[in-house]
Amino acid sequence: MTIIEDKDLIYEVKDYDVVLVGLNIMNTMGNGFPHKVAVSFKDVAASNKETAYGDPKKLGSVRVVKSKNGPYFALCYISRGRYRPDRIPDTVDYEALEQCLQLVNRAFKGQKVATTIIGHSEFEGGGDRERILKLLEEKLTDVDLYVYDYEQVDYRLEDNLTYKTIKYEYLTKKITKEEYYERKKKYIWERTLGLYTPMPEGSYSDIKNLLNEYRRKRDGQD
Repeated sequence: MTIIEDKDLIYEVKDYDVVLVGLNIMNTMGNGFPHKVAVSFKDVAASNKETAYGDPKKLGSVRVVKSKNGPYFALCYISRGRYRPDRIPDTVDYEALEQCLQLVNRAFKGQKVATTIIGHSEFEGGGDRERILKLLEEKLTDVDLYVYDYEQVDYRLEDNLTYKTIKYEYLTKKITKEEYYERKKKYIWERTLGLYTPMPEGSYSDIKNLLNEYRRKRDGQD
């Protein structure tokens, strides 16, 4: 087991045969690493939504999805959901997690597999870090395992920080006006259509209008 520190897995998923995603049974991929997977690999998010909403029978099961523009994703159902994290911060079902890891170990023997500390982030279940690392080491013995150890940040905070950073660099003349709009354009594209959908040529306004049109169609407003 190789630990990779302080790197966001979403930027390196294509380096692996299989990527694990820790999910709850409520079909949500609303924040953290699961959210970034849902944005960049919309076929994976769609496959998750096809499963039975809130079905406890999903616990301990793995749904394997071959993304169109990326690796295989193994969706691991390890939590019932986080309703009151202030009262119950750890909602990981450790028996379900163990079952998922055993399934992955058998199905992907000899393959290069990546995961976060699955279930540890508040967006994946808020589980115990050391307990999860021990399970990963003990149960994924037949795969070439890479574990990404980094802090997953609420995407709204990440957005706010990114926009403030770009604006600060422009106001302090560290970047030009053209670079400012180029970086904003790239970021809003990636936040809407993901890292792996090529962005067409065009100005910031062109890309913004294109994304607004995409959202209208997605939300059924046209």
